[in-house]
Amino acid sequence: MSKPFLRQLIEQKAADLANQPFLTFGDQVYSYGEIDRQGNRVAHLMLELGLQPGDRVAFLLPNSPEFIYSWLATIKLNLTLVSLNTQLKGEVLGYIAQHSEPSLLITTCALLPEVENIAPALPANCRWLVVDQENDQKETKQPGRPEVFSLAKMLAVASSDPLPEIAVREDDPAMIIYTSGTTGHPKGVVIGRRAQTNHPLYYHREMLRTAPGEVAFNYLPLFHVTAQGTTMGSFLGGGQVSLATGFNVFGFWKQIRRSRAVVFPYLGAVLNMLNARPARPDDADNPVRIAFGAAAPAEIWASFEKRFALRLLETYGQSEWMAIWVLQPSDKPRIGAAGKAPARCEVKVVDENDRDLPPGRLGQIIMRPAGPGLMMNGYYRQPELNARVFKDGWFYTGDAGELDADGYLYFRGRLKDYIRRRGENISAFEIERVVNCHPAIQESAVVGVPSALGEEEVKLCVVLKPGQALDEETLWQYCKAGLPRFMVPRYIEILTEFPRTATQRVRKFLLAANGSGSVWDRKKSVKNTNRPIKPKIVNLVIE
Repeated sequence: MSKPFLRQLIEQKAADLANQPFLTFGDQVYSYGEIDRQGNRVAHLMLELGLQPGDRVAFLLPNSPEFIYSWLATIKLNLTLVSLNTQLKGEVLGYIAQHSEPSLLITTCALLPEVENIAPALPANCRWLVVDQENDQKETKQPGRPEVFSLAKMLAVASSDPLPEIAVREDDPAMIIYTSGTTGHPKGVVIGRRAQTNHPLYYHREMLRTAPGEVAFNYLPLFHVTAQGTTMGSFLGGGQVSLATGFNVFGFWKQIRRSRAVVFPYLGAVLNMLNARPARPDDADNPVRIAFGAAAPAEIWASFEKRFALRLLETYGQSEWMAIWVLQPSDKPRIGAAGKAPARCEVKVVDENDRDLPPGRLGQIIMRPAGPGLMMNGYYRQPELNARVFKDGWFYTGDAGELDADGYLYFRGRLKDYIRRRGENISAFEIERVVNCHPAIQESAVVGVPSALGEEEVKLCVVLKPGQALDEETLWQYCKAGLPRFMVPRYIEILTEFPRTATQRVRKFLLAANGSGSVWDRKKSVKNTNRPIKPKIVNLVIE
C-alpha cells in the first residue's frame, strides 16, 4: 500500500516547513506543522466515528481553519469530500444530501437549523459534526435527528500521531462538487485523486506564481475550486494564505496591505465593485503583482491595471476541467480574450452539428484533455448526462465562445443564457458588454422573461455607479443606438445591488423570477419623462 500522492506532498511539505507560517485567519497564525497535526487529529476522530475509505463527507462550512483541517483529513483517509455552498437550503440542499449520501456532515451552529430542516433526506447512519459546539462531547440523541458531535471537544483529546497508510487509486473519487442547477437539479462533479493532486500543482505554477513565504489573499469560499486551488497551491509552493470570510469591497485593500498579499483571485463582478469605489491617491500603493480570474470587463481592464499597479491574468475553465484552464500568455496578453489552451488540452468551437467553426464564428466550446488525471471522472450517478457531454473523448462545456486566428479563446457566456426572441437567438453577454460601456453603469445583467406572444422578451437589469443618476428611457435610447433592433431590451430594472452567489456571480434566475410586471416596460412608457428613479434591491446575498 502507498500513501495518496497529494497526502505524501502535504506531509512532506509540513515536515520541511513545520515552524513556518502558512495560514492567517483574523488575528490567528497557523504554521505548516500545526495545520498538518490538526488534520491528523480530525482524521483520527473520523476513524473513531467509523468512516472507511470511499465514504463521503459533506462540508457545510464557511471559510475557517476547521474547513482546512477537515479537508486534509479527507485527503489522508481517502474519503470523498462533498463541498456544499453555504447558501444552500431547503429543497436544493435536501436533494444534494439525498443524492450524495454522506456518512458524516460537518457544519456550524449557525447553519445547523438548515441541516435539521433536511434531516429526513440524510442517510440514517449519517453523523453530524458541529465545529463550534462547546457542549458535551456527544449530545443526547433527539428524536428524528442523528447523533451530534462537537469538533472542538473531540479535537481537544484526539491524537495527532501519524496515520496508517491507505491504499489509493488515481481515479478514486476525492471530491464531489455540486454545480448550480439553473435548469434542473445540481450536478455532482466527481474529481479523482490524480486530478485533485494536479490541480494545486498547476495552480501554483500558472496562477499564483509565488515564491516561498509570499502571501496569497483569498476571500472566495473554500467550497469553490478557485479557493481550493489558491489554498492548496500556496501550501505545496511553500507560501502563505491570508483567509477572509468573504468579500468586503470597503475593506478590501486594507486587508491586502495588512496581509502583504502579492496575489488574489477575482471575478468580473469583484473588479467592477472595486473599480466603482472613489479613486484614492494611494490606490497603486499595494503589494499585489497579479490578480487572476475570469470575466474581467474589457472596458475597465487597462485602467484597472494602471490604477492599482498590477496585472490581470485572465483565465477560463470550469469545475469539470479541474486541472485545465485556458490562460492568457504572459508575453502577449489580449484584452477581452480568455487566453489560449495549454499543451495539456485541446480546445475547439463547434456548431450545433459538431462541426469545427472557423475563427470569429460563435459556437459551443469543447475540450479534450491530453491525458488522464486532468479533469473530472464524470457526473455523479448521472450516466445519461455523461453520455451527452462526453463524445469521442471531447467534453461539451455548454458554454458559448469563439476563437480568433491566433488561437485566443473568447468566452461569450452560457449557451443557456441565450434568449430566443421572435426567431432570433440573442446573447445576453453581447448586450451586457454594450450596456457596461455607459459611464453611469457599474454592472448589468440580461435575462429572458416570458412573452405573451411566445418565446421570450429581453429584460435588462443594471446597477448604477455611486452618485450616478439615469432613467430607464435614457438607458433604452442608449441601447437602441448601440444594439441591433432585435436585441434592444423591452424591460429595464434599476437595482441598488444584484443578488449574488457566495462566489459573487449574479443569480440571474432571481432577476428573471421578478418577471416584467413591476419593471419599466418600453411599450407602456412615456418618452422623455426623465422621472427620478429610486433603485431597489432584490434578495441580495453576498458572503
